[in-house]
Parts: sequence; C-alpha cells; structure tokens
Amino acid sequence: MKTLIVDDVKLSRDGLGSLIRTYMPEADIVGSVPTVHEARKLVRTEAIDLLFLDIQLQDGIGFDVLEDVPFETKVIFITAYEKYAIDAIRKGAFDYLLKPVNVEELKNCINRIRESNAIENQKKDELSPENMVFQDRIGIASMDGIDYVETQDIFYLKADGKYTEVRTADSTLISSKNLKMFEYILPEQLFMRVHHSYIVNLSKARRFNKEDAMLVLKDGTNIPVSKSRKDLLMKRLVYI
Repeated sequence: MKTLIVDDVKLSRDGLGSLIRTYMPEADIVGSVPTVHEARKLVRTEAIDLLFLDIQLQDGIGFDVLEDVPFETKVIFITAYEKYAIDAIRKGAFDYLLKPVNVEELKNCINRIRESNAIENQKKDELSPENMVFQDRIGIASMDGIDYVETQDIFYLKADGKYTEVRTADSTLISSKNLKMFEYILPEQLFMRVHHSYIVNLSKARRFNKEDAMLVLKDGTNIPVSKSRKDLLMKRLVYI
C-alpha cells in the first residue's frame, strides 16, 4: 500500500515512519514531507492508498491537501489538537490520532485499515460484472425504518459523518449507512462519486463549471468536484 506521511516536524515523521514499517510491513512509504505544497505534489503524481496527515503545517493546514486526494485514499489525521476532530470526521477521515502517537492506538488503526481493505476487496469481487445485479430502487435504512426510493429519482447523496443524506426532488432521507456503502450499491453507469462527500446522479446534471469545479444539478444544487475527479467527470458527462 502506497503510504504518504505529512508532518512539519522531522522527528515526528521519522518516528511514525519507523512505527509503520514495524507494525505494517505491507505499507510502502513513498514520501515523508513537511508542507502542504509537497504533499499536494506527491498526491497528484502517486496513487496514495494511505495518508497520515498532520493538521498544522508550515505553509497551511492539512485540510488543504484533501483537495487533491482521491476519495479512495484512507486519510488518518495525526495532530496534537483535539479541536479538529469533528472537522476531520466531516471531511471523511478514516481515523484521528493524537500526538504523541500511542502505539496501541496506531496498531488498532492499522488493524482497522486491514479489515476495511478486506471488506472492500470482497465487495469488489461480489460486484464484478458477472455478479452485478442492478436494481431500479433501493432501500434507505434509517433509525426508525426503511424507505424505498427509485434510483432514477435520486439527485445526490452527501456524507454526514457516519450517516448519509439522500436527496430526491421532493425529499431528504437520512440513512444510517455511510457513503461508501452506497457507492457499492448504486449502478456505476448512472452514479459517480465526485468528491469525498458527494455521489451524484449524472443524469441530473445541468451544467459543469470548469473554473470553480462545480457541478450544477437540474434542481439548482451546486456540487463541488474534487480536482482528482474532474477529468473523469467531464469524460462521463459527454456520454450521458
């Protein structure tokens, strides 16, 4: 797994790198950098699987790096500040570790990464073309029941921590499933994850503004598009 460490303190980078090599030998550390600029440069050129990211950096904050991070990348924030935890979770953090890094907490995080990878690989196998079964509607499970929605009626889905907001023309449903689960369920011919926090129904697109990387839907909703997904989105919109 290609791994990138971003921290403005060399001692912290070296220490974390040593722990990762010890407890996660399958991780290939392709970079260990102190700045937002260097991190974004590496993210654009390498297919990073794991990103260990400090928040307070020399030339900005770690959140700035996420603009170029593909949603497939697992982001683990490592910081001395608890106050950023909620923002990190909202931005799709896989985990949040406080400095100084506790070895047991890091090992627990690594175990969760492995478990998540195993589940994802299993899902990919189950959703291979020969096993794929598309449905015209899906059940949106909430705390108090299940609502059934026609997939063609969905405009977009938005991540909200552990939950997902499912938006149709006339309703907003809150699902207890996370956005990743919907990515597996929804037909990829129609839906695309364009951002860490959004999956959109491409048939509902009205316009894509290249300058500000914003997808405008038919109901007027503006959906931000990650730089890492911009080119693919433009190609897919041509063939709708």
